[in-house]
Amino acid sequence: MAAYREALDHGAPAAPIHLQLGVLHASLSEHERAIEHLEKALELAPDDADALCMLGTVMNDLRRFEEAAALFERALALRPDFAEAHFNLGLARFERSDLRGAAHSFARCAVLNRGEPWSEARRAALSPHPSPPFPPEDMAVNEIKLRHDCEQIEYLLGLGRLPTSYQEVLEDYRRLLEEVRGKVGIDSVVPFDGARHPLVARTYKRPIYLANPAPLEGPLVNPELDFRAIEDGYLGAKPNIVSVDGLLAPGALRALRQYCLESTIWNNIKPGYLGAYFFDGFCSELLLRIALELRERLPRMMRGLPLQMMWGYKCESSLPGLGVHADDAAVNVNFWITEDDANLDAERGGLLVYRQDAPRDWGFAKFNKDSATILRYLESTGGAPVRVPYRANRAVIFDSDLFHATDRPVFRDGYLNRRINITVLYGRRSM
Repeated sequence: MAAYREALDHGAPAAPIHLQLGVLHASLSEHERAIEHLEKALELAPDDADALCMLGTVMNDLRRFEEAAALFERALALRPDFAEAHFNLGLARFERSDLRGAAHSFARCAVLNRGEPWSEARRAALSPHPSPPFPPEDMAVNEIKLRHDCEQIEYLLGLGRLPTSYQEVLEDYRRLLEEVRGKVGIDSVVPFDGARHPLVARTYKRPIYLANPAPLEGPLVNPELDFRAIEDGYLGAKPNIVSVDGLLAPGALRALRQYCLESTIWNNIKPGYLGAYFFDGFCSELLLRIALELRERLPRMMRGLPLQMMWGYKCESSLPGLGVHADDAAVNVNFWITEDDANLDAERGGLLVYRQDAPRDWGFAKFNKDSATILRYLESTGGAPVRVPYRANRAVIFDSDLFHATDRPVFRDGYLNRRINITVLYGRRSM
């Protein structure tokens, strides 16, 4: 910050400096200072969409959702293709209980990131130049991703969701999989030759099919749960951890499985698993209704905390899954939807939740990604983690400051047997 202030003293353009100072203060949850700098930036440059979006984000954090929505709408009037503003407008609309408007905003963000969902005509045409173009690093592959995509395309062909001509697409994916097999580790990716694999190049990481389960009547979160007992268990535990069996009503569980199995949204390549993120297509109205109902049914736990993020992860049958980390949130809801008969070890395959919080002075990169430092810290502080074994439709709800990791799964091979977990985050660490 001192460097930015020195730059101002030496006559640097003031508006971008105030914007950066606003971003820095916001990252430290110093909201009033952030507002001061962002409003100064907008005094000097009232049409700066970045400053408008950043100020809207601060207003979201302060739960001033009407003001936030107005700022995002101003930013989008200036820059209609501003994906981040669409996403944050979706969060503000969600907090105003406008689920349809929120879903529209999140979907628009996904379209800007991944392109329009493919219609039947577009699937049949298989355009050689799909839009938008992805940067080379986003078009890289590894065995984990290609194996999943081969299985998913085969599954969609079997259901009749894709035209029979996609058998040729599947064969192109299989040829590429054979080319890279054994040549790249689970934590690496490699580019591929689009001229040699044109059908992969046209479809890779594209929304070629998005499942649209029929709208459901009634509650999505299981109404037979004893919500008061769940809250008492969470609030009485030291640290705050509770597991919940039968989280979703049967129809909601079936619809969510359909959405996760059929939708081609699994674009983020991780070491041994794939991710689908809120801002990148994991944003159906079904998910938003579940997130809203969870907060409504558990008010003492959730404390009205705003929705921050959602994602889904699909794990390979016996690879490690997520390493130890903490998340930038107040409350973490983590639940599993794959059938129990896929799991070969009923005592494991779920989640390890450590009793230690991420230190308050650690930044996000350290408490979320620096596994070596985290493990040294956990060893120095002692204590075994809480092990929650895998069960279909089981949730683990915990203080998101707590370090946690996947309890290494051992699942059957096959597309329907991939371990799928859903994460919903509420609030910020400081809330």
